[in-house]
Amino acid sequence: MQPANSHHLVAAHARLVRALRMRCPGCGGRGVIRGWFTLAPQCPTCGLHLDRGEPDHFVGGYLVNLAIAETVAAVLWATLFIWQWPDPNWDLLQWLAAALMIALPLAIYPFTRLLFLAADMIFQPKRPGDYGDGDPTFK
Repeated sequence: MQPANSHHLVAAHARLVRALRMRCPGCGGRGVIRGWFTLAPQCPTCGLHLDRGEPDHFVGGYLVNLAIAETVAAVLWATLFIWQWPDPNWDLLQWLAAALMIALPLAIYPFTRLLFLAADMIFQPKRPGDYGDGDPTFK
């Protein structure tokens, strides 16, 4: 017999996988990315509002982006440093660190923005207005 929360774990996993595939975390529909730095206002398939009705919802996406990007940059830098030990090329390491800290947040932005939305939906599954004025969830 499966634990009572196994359904919630499967749903959470599905939301995260959908976000990594750059699809709507709610339904898996396509078309939620308008440009590399722009999400659609809502999912064209299910109507989920991608900002969840909060004007500063994007700040969480930025936080997740910086945390993941800078951690990956630090691990890559440390790996190269250890690989070059005992005589590391400091010029290379300096420029690599700068390049990684600029490029990685830009490269992974849409993924992390949708990952934050998926995480938000895991912890707050249904909120009034998530699906617009016609939201049947809270009627």
